[in-house]
Amino acid sequence: MLIGRIGKGITIAILIITLTACSLFGGGEKKKEEAKKEAEAKSQESVIDQELKKQYQMFNEVIEYQKEQDAKLIKESEERYKKLKEESDKPTKGSSEEKQKAKEAKVGQEGSDDSGSDDNSGGADESSKSDNSEASEEE
Repeated sequence: MLIGRIGKGITIAILIITLTACSLFGGGEKKKEEAKKEAEAKSQESVIDQELKKQYQMFNEVIEYQKEQDAKLIKESEERYKKLKEESDKPTKGSSEEKQKAKEAKVGQEGSDDSGSDDNSGGADESSKSDNSEASEEE
């Protein structure tokens, strides 16, 4: 009986040692698993952070592109405005030059008509002009 009790005591001692060893070594595995989970969570956060950074950079690039396009549009509109302004200035200058040339030509013609003709011919021209204007009014 004594041997039976000693056997039971040894068995209980072995079980206690085994349970303590398992708790010591098994607890280490749990800590490792928890550390792995935390590392995964951190890596997931870093992945999210990286993705957010990429999207932020893309957003900034889009804004920069829009600014560049706006600047190009402004330059183009300024160039068009300058061209239109130049074109609008040119015809007025050209037309005033043409008017001046036409006036000079009329003065030159009248001067040549007056210098080579009599006073009667001037009156005849005026009467023929009035006849022409009356004829055109009747039509």
